[in-house]
Amino acid sequence: MMRFSGQVVTGALALALMASSAGFAQSSDQELRNEIEALKKGQEQIRKDLQEIKKLIQAQPRAAAAPSGPNVKGKVFDVGANPTKGEQTAKVTLVEFTDYQ
Repeated sequence: MMRFSGQVVTGALALALMASSAGFAQSSDQELRNEIEALKKGQEQIRKDLQEIKKLIQAQPRAAAAPSGPNVKGKVFDVGANPTKGEQTAKVTLVEFTDYQ
């Protein structure tokens, strides 16, 4: 008799666990669906914000190109009596300026 009642208790326990796990799975599935739906809504809001940012950027006037420096190509600069190294007829001159103020 003890053996039979042990089997009944074990069977009842197994049924209870299956029923509770099925209910748990359903609530977990529903929770996952809710989370997925919330993520989709959040992603849609991000897309809308991104489109708004793109429109704002496109509406701004384009910045003018930065003015270029003076055109020194082919110019000859007289270094005068300043100290130099190398040939006086060199095609390239490197100038180092130091201000000790």
